[in-house]
Amino acid sequence: MQKFHLEHLNRNDYIDSIAQIKDKKSFGFANLALHWWDRHFSWKVHGCITLSNEKKEHLCYIFYKIDRYNEYITIHNIFTPLQFRRKGYASQLFERVFQIAEEKCVRRFRITCVPQSLNFYLTLGLVYWGINRLGDYYCDLPLPKGGMPQLDQLVKNTDPEELAGEYIHNIVSKVKGNREKLDSAQSIIYEAHTKKLEKSYLYDELMILYDDKLL
Repeated sequence: MQKFHLEHLNRNDYIDSIAQIKDKKSFGFANLALHWWDRHFSWKVHGCITLSNEKKEHLCYIFYKIDRYNEYITIHNIFTPLQFRRKGYASQLFERVFQIAEEKCVRRFRITCVPQSLNFYLTLGLVYWGINRLGDYYCDLPLPKGGMPQLDQLVKNTDPEELAGEYIHNIVSKVKGNREKLDSAQSIIYEAHTKKLEKSYLYDELMILYDDKLL
């Protein structure tokens, strides 16, 4: 059985690592993640983490940030090079990062999901409050005790009001009104995606809760 470990990469390590990616599309996304992190965060504070095997191959990459108050862990980018996909590496990496967050007593997590990745995130049990201004699906939930394997049960056993909790106003500010700004072509795609998500899409429930709180 293979043994895996987490490896922290600084900026130079990351550049050297992604230079080994042969698939152009995977490399392109990896390069975009590099420049995004350059613009928004300091590599001196936190870099990239990769899931690695005994051969020291970098199987999957993740960029995340835990805020100074240990209130949120925010997942910014996660990707697997083409040659290592469909082997469960991304799920393993998510699980290990959630373990780190739980050890630090982080309360919640958030992530935005591009439409092309919905199938993967559905397997993890995520639910979404709506779309952000870029049209990506927005998730903001309590960090499940016991880590990622408990997420599905947390969602099934907790009503939307409790899932949003005291953060409802912040969540609404991310998603309210964005679907009304879609053009006709985008709306058709949006309807197809929300149909796929079914009970994993909580925008209407969120708006009802929000309106009730305003009364």
